[in-house]
Amino acid sequence: MSRPRFWHRIRFKLLLVSLTLLGIPLAGYRFIQETEQFLRDAQDQSLQTTASSVANIMHGYDDQFHGVARPGSVLTFRNLYLHRLDEPPQVDGYRDEWVHYANNFSLIRSVDEALTARIFIGTHGRYLYLLLGVRDRQVDYGDDGDAVDLAITDRDGVLQRYRVQPRTPGWVTARRLRDADDPPDAALPDPPIRGEWQSHADGYTLELKMPRELLRDRLSMRVFDSHSQQLLASGHMFPADALGRIIEHSATLQAVLDDVVPAATRVWVTDHQGLVLAQAGRLDASAPLSADQQQMPWFIQELVLAVLPRDAEAVGDVPADRTQLFVRPVVDALAGRPTSLRRKPPRSNAVVVSAAVPIRSSDGVEGAVLVEQTTNAILSIQNLALQRLFGVTLLFFAVTSLGLLGFASLLASRITRLRDRVERAVSHDGRITGRLQAEHSRDEIGDLGRSFASVLDRLHDYNHYLEAMASRLAHELRTPLAVVRSSLDNAEQAPAAQRGRYLGRARDGAERLERILQRLREATGLEQALRQAEPERFDIAALLRRQVDALRTTFADCRIELSGAATAVEIDGVPDLVSQALDKLIGNAIDFHDPGSAIRIHCAPSADRVDIHVTNHGPPLPADVDIFQSMVSGRSGRQEEPHLGLGLYLVRLIGEYHGGGVRATDVADPRGVDVTLSLARRN
Repeated sequence: MSRPRFWHRIRFKLLLVSLTLLGIPLAGYRFIQETEQFLRDAQDQSLQTTASSVANIMHGYDDQFHGVARPGSVLTFRNLYLHRLDEPPQVDGYRDEWVHYANNFSLIRSVDEALTARIFIGTHGRYLYLLLGVRDRQVDYGDDGDAVDLAITDRDGVLQRYRVQPRTPGWVTARRLRDADDPPDAALPDPPIRGEWQSHADGYTLELKMPRELLRDRLSMRVFDSHSQQLLASGHMFPADALGRIIEHSATLQAVLDDVVPAATRVWVTDHQGLVLAQAGRLDASAPLSADQQQMPWFIQELVLAVLPRDAEAVGDVPADRTQLFVRPVVDALAGRPTSLRRKPPRSNAVVVSAAVPIRSSDGVEGAVLVEQTTNAILSIQNLALQRLFGVTLLFFAVTSLGLLGFASLLASRITRLRDRVERAVSHDGRITGRLQAEHSRDEIGDLGRSFASVLDRLHDYNHYLEAMASRLAHELRTPLAVVRSSLDNAEQAPAAQRGRYLGRARDGAERLERILQRLREATGLEQALRQAEPERFDIAALLRRQVDALRTTFADCRIELSGAATAVEIDGVPDLVSQALDKLIGNAIDFHDPGSAIRIHCAPSADRVDIHVTNHGPPLPADVDIFQSMVSGRSGRQEEPHLGLGLYLVRLIGEYHGGGVRATDVADPRGVDVTLSLARRN
């Protein structure tokens, strides 16, 4: 049946009436976009001003900074950040206790990245803890093996160097390296630097513990790989004033920030290498909408979130406990370029706006200030504007609805007349007493009338189908009934010695009747099972393997091949029903296959479904026959078993229940049939 052209449909007619209202929301939305752009520019300028003000304040605290930025200095990691630990870690050479500090590990690596090291230092009580994770393709031990050197300055500012070079994994002690000023024969005391060295698949982990008073404020590390002869250092190892610094949180700068940070704003102060000296304020990115929007209906809230622009240059989050800021605005600010960035945190509808400016001194850039805010305020203003826009649009819709009411009344009267005609065509007991005259109107109501007429015609044809089904059942039942009746008559008249033969024939006829009734009960029982079934997660590949193994035992003279089921393929469904469908598909293929040929079963999973192909070599499909309809059979001649044409019909029901279906196609070379059962993979 041809679909009506678009300009004949009711939708087009209503669209013509409502086109006059489109100008209102479009103009309002365009105005809101312009306002949003203006507010965005104002917020960017405000953040730049705030960042510059904080940077000016930091000029008075030059003693809290420890150098100036050089090209690439942000990524050299010459300085290491000292973290305050809530509790002392267990020194065992494993990283389990350090997982929640993973964002703050310092990373150094070789040019070819074959050798990398992740460094973390923390303090608790009177001890300093150091964790070093090295990725090394080959770890060697012994006097010529891999080693880790430490260079520190003691309380007097004197350079001291130590080496950790274990002979085997396990407990290690650092030994002091001899300096040029040490007497040749003098015994060097063992330093109280001890820890654990543990190897793993990617390299090794070194965890050390040392007294805090052992070193002052300088620390550099160097990793030596004996296999590749590569050196990897966090900084210079000598002289003392060239070592990397140990950077700590600045209480002085923190107190200053606490007094100047605006509300709903987060401010960071970093040194010249991006290490965080102070951080104050808080972002509330989880609540992007104002209290005004919380009073709006839920569907308007969703519409507001859908139409409001939330453009961002990046997606990511900066946790409040981050101690190393290597985000783009900070890197640019340390290079002397004030910059800003818009990013969208995960699981949030707001956008975070960041602005960073350099902290300059007479020697150069000694740090950076990063200021962050969410776009909550802009979203709140937009929400109020959209509420007013919805109010004006609603008023115009109310006025226009009066005109649409009359048009809708005309449509309702046509639908009512169509309903009355349908009711007159079907009697109260469900019989079709007449034909529905198709309408000539080209809109949807006319199309609906023609569809009803087509449905009544199909129902009329279905009545004929039911009569044919009754005839087929009568044909299938007539033969076993005749066998039972004739056998009983013969048994009454036959001598006692021959009665057993006739009673056996009567029993065979009764069993054939029982199998016919069993086929009918099977179809009815499956429909009830589909209504009561509870899907579960199961591996259809494992089900296929078990099913094929069982059928190979049952049909030992038939070769059954399975492919594509070696790995797990999980779906949601009812395993018993799927097993029943597979039994019928494979049994049907065995009935029609050429002797000596193989039955091939192939499992083809994809992202949204699983196709199970059952292919046999044999006669092609019957022409002009839908083999998946009830009471349709492709078998010819006299059969030992009653076949009511329900097997593939049940397969179709099971496939449709699992969101798929079943189809059959002829195979050309060699001649045969491929039946495919499709099952949906629901997430």
